[in-house]
Amino acid sequence: MSGPRLSPSGKVLLTLAVLLLWASSASAYVGPGAGLDLIPYALTIMAFALTAFWAVLSWPIYALLRRLRGKDKVVPPNTGIQEEQSVESSTDFKRG
Repeated sequence: MSGPRLSPSGKVLLTLAVLLLWASSASAYVGPGAGLDLIPYALTIMAFALTAFWAVLSWPIYALLRRLRGKDKVVPPNTGIQEEQSVESSTDFKRG
């Protein structure tokens, strides 16, 4: 009596699983460069998180100050573009 047969792809997967589980830890030296590269990245992420946190917390305070100072309404700046007005001349007449 023989056991179940594995397909070729099943044999490959079984072989990979055995090799990956059998592997031991690598004895490799990781120099100080990896740690030094991580520090600026971590500081940038922390600065971003603190800035976002401060913006969320300070928004109601700034809104209250604007309301107390009477600057609640925002007026759009003058862009210098004036609306065109149609000027009718007295010499215009209807053609009929």
